[in-house]
Amino acid sequence: MSQLTEVDLFLDHLVDAPFRDERSLMDFPFFSLQKRPRMEPMIFDDGRVTVAIDPSPKGIATIWDKDLLIYVASLLSDRLEKGLPVSPTVRFAAHDYLVQTGRSVSSRGYDLLLNSLYRLRNTSILTNIKAGGETETKNFGWIADWRVIERVGSRGVRRMAGVEVTLTRWMFAAIVRDRRVLTISKEYFTLDQGIERRLYELARRNCTKGTGWTAALPLLAERCGSARELRKFKAELRKIAERGGVLGFSVSLEDGPAGVEVTLRDGPAVRPAIESAHEIALASPRSCVRLEPTVRAYERARAFAPGYDLKLIERRWREWNESKGTVPNDPDAAFLGYVKSYVRLNPL
Repeated sequence: MSQLTEVDLFLDHLVDAPFRDERSLMDFPFFSLQKRPRMEPMIFDDGRVTVAIDPSPKGIATIWDKDLLIYVASLLSDRLEKGLPVSPTVRFAAHDYLVQTGRSVSSRGYDLLLNSLYRLRNTSILTNIKAGGETETKNFGWIADWRVIERVGSRGVRRMAGVEVTLTRWMFAAIVRDRRVLTISKEYFTLDQGIERRLYELARRNCTKGTGWTAALPLLAERCGSARELRKFKAELRKIAERGGVLGFSVSLEDGPAGVEVTLRDGPAVRPAIESAHEIALASPRSCVRLEPTVRAYERARAFAPGYDLKLIERRWREWNESKGTVPNDPDAAFLGYVKSYVRLNPL
């Protein structure tokens, strides 16, 4: 770590600028979805694109470590749009990064940032994805170099003030030369499950407004980079579907000709064959289940949705279930999941 100097006082901040993610990083499995260190290599090969990831001594860079790349890509994109010069080396305020991405600004938050920098520098990526107009197989890390800039307070206490990151050529070319970025919701940083983050990335990348993207269950597991057994991965998807999907994108599972197919859709899932709640009741083997939350569910909903019109939310929840063509096994749990998603997407 180096001490803050007058030159280091100019640190970038992300002020009222949208967050942007690199498209290839959204499309393919580059990051571990688990918070504990993943020491096993990750390999994806669909015959067209190859991605091979080898871990650092602290494991493969995680999808939470990736937040730093999103932040840097957003800073660079903001400078480009303002006509300002850009460089592979980006210097930013550590506090701003932690706040913007919803992290703790305690000493623990800074320690986790250091771990992220280490994994991003030392995780090894091998891929043939084009960047900067070149198609070649390249081996690289996410960042070529980093340093933490410190400030010494009046009492002699050293504190992290800024971070300097130098991107590798592949990453810089993808962001700056190719402009291969998409805006993403700031709510992305509130997603606590790695699989939710990956589903949002795939949906944001592949679904335009009102359209869906479908993949067979095993292929989706590969595209997500999931290390879980397929049956457990499927169970996770069903829970996410019952909670209402991820940040405005629905998730639905259907039996297809070649097995289970998963559809991500911008907006509620649609099943044209079932058009009304009455038909849902007739078509569903769970027709004895009433689509009505209990008084206890309402009490719990009020606790984390103060000030909201729960009757309105319930009505929209019913309409959403009708559009899906399903009756949840546990209406209370499904209702509470929907309320949480509604509050996250519609803050007062």
